[in-house]
Amino acid sequence: RIRPVYLRLKLAIPYDAPDGRPVADVLALLVPKRATQRHLDVLAEAARRFADPDFRDRLSACADARAVKALFESDVH
Repeated sequence: RIRPVYLRLKLAIPYDAPDGRPVADVLALLVPKRATQRHLDVLAEAARRFADPDFRDRLSACADARAVKALFESDVH
């Protein structure tokens, strides 16, 4: 199974992000050796979510891991 790993950095990293803000959110996908189209679909969905300023604001407002997990699970389109 694909395992997403989300990290919120304590110190944001200066980066040439489209919104001009430093990067504090990191998402990694742990993908089985025999990757399928599914991992590309998961990656595309993650890119769509992180491109949405409202989603990023709601993610930043999450106070703990449970809130982050609930947000990712409830925001599926």
